[in-house]
Amino acid sequence: MENGQDWHTESYKGMEVHVTALPRDDKASRWDYTVRVTQPGEDASSESELSAESGDDADYPSRDAAVEAGFVKGYTMVDALLT
Repeated sequence: MENGQDWHTESYKGMEVHVTALPRDDKASRWDYTVRVTQPGEDASSESELSAESGDDADYPSRDAAVEAGFVKGYTMVDALLT
């Protein structure tokens, strides 16, 4: 884990998608996510060439909603990589 972050990991099309939800600094009840896509067996805390964040234009009402959205983004990233 990186900086105490709670990473969730799922395998998708031969890659691993790692997602963590982070509380927004400006809104205590809103959440963002960070996604990392790695080769199988790599740790989520290792630097990844494929990574994304939800950004300032999106926030989510709960930790679970942010994690779910992060996996959707991660799957999209893997699909783009494989095409």
